[in-house]
Amino acid sequence: MADDITVFSDDSFQTYDKIGRGRFPRDHQGLKNSQNETQMKYFSQRRNFLKKLAGGASLAMLNPATGLSNRSFAADSFSFVHLTDMHVRRKRQGHIGYQACVSDVNKNHSTADFALMGGDLAFDGNYTAKEEFIDQIALYKSVSDRLKMPYYNSIGNHDVLGWSSRRKVAADDPDLGKKLIMDKLNMQSSYYSFNHKGWHFVILDSIHPIEADHGISYKACLGEPQLEWLRFDLGKHSSMPTVVMTHIAAFCHMGQMNGDPKFNPFGHMVIEDTLAFRTIIERHNVKAVLQGHSHVPEDFYFNGIWYITSQSVSAAWWGGNWKGSMPGYSVFYTNGETLRWERRAFEWQHQLEPEDTLERQKIAEHEAFEEQQAQLRQQEIRAGVK
Repeated sequence: MADDITVFSDDSFQTYDKIGRGRFPRDHQGLKNSQNETQMKYFSQRRNFLKKLAGGASLAMLNPATGLSNRSFAADSFSFVHLTDMHVRRKRQGHIGYQACVSDVNKNHSTADFALMGGDLAFDGNYTAKEEFIDQIALYKSVSDRLKMPYYNSIGNHDVLGWSSRRKVAADDPDLGKKLIMDKLNMQSSYYSFNHKGWHFVILDSIHPIEADHGISYKACLGEPQLEWLRFDLGKHSSMPTVVMTHIAAFCHMGQMNGDPKFNPFGHMVIEDTLAFRTIIERHNVKAVLQGHSHVPEDFYFNGIWYITSQSVSAAWWGGNWKGSMPGYSVFYTNGETLRWERRAFEWQHQLEPEDTLERQKIAEHEAFEEQQAQLRQQEIRAGVK
């Protein structure tokens, strides 16, 4: 069980015994033996070839120079999972797909101490009807409650109600913004922290409200009040190894990945105050920042901190795997102050709606790319053996 949970309020620091999570922890059996880790399965032999493009399992160390050989696990070692971008909805059977994810976690990682939920929990409150958004939140919670571990929620850009010019609710709706989902999930604050077995965990809110021509909107930003809270929260726990979670990333390399020199990630794919954020966390014992939003797995090491983006639970919004990785999540293992992680995929065949013509086109393009890669690989291998 988490030792304590500290959240920010306008008046003072407060401590809650439960916030932003589904329920209290159950008893666990400890860290799962690595020999029992399951291998990922793929839907076809062709995709098995392109494991990296399809979201294959990978292993990394927090310290790149540290190996795993002859390493004994500390008595207080534990594991946890990072699930992000679930986008739970009835269309495309997204809620059934999310059930498949939870079942996979329960089957293969039931001894994990808890789950960190990285935001975009429901499909969207920005431009769907309020009743539909409420249904999506209820689906998310009912499925998440089946996890064999407690879980901690965070807010994504799709988790706010009506902060868009395409809103389907009145601009003065009392539930506008984060209030609705926070009420439904029993979140006292949109950012908070907790301790667990000698580690400190910080859940941030990267969805910052702004005034736009159409009314209230948001930008990707932590904002000064949250950064001020963060620096003193980290200072209070400076002796503890720390993991920070944010929905919108501090670092995202979509432009480099796609060879697009005109791609501007700021305000869209990364928080605008990354510089202020990273200089704060670099002063303290932060080991990793867990990220989401892009739906594309990524690991970036800078100034002693890993920035780890997990693949999306929903792949491409339950519209297929055309973004390059299968539906999945990340599993983390602690050992002393060392953190290692691996990516896991679960089997799910996308269920498109009749009107999803763009998704069908994207899937066809991605499958053609995979086929071309496989052919080029064989061509290059044959040339090398002559």
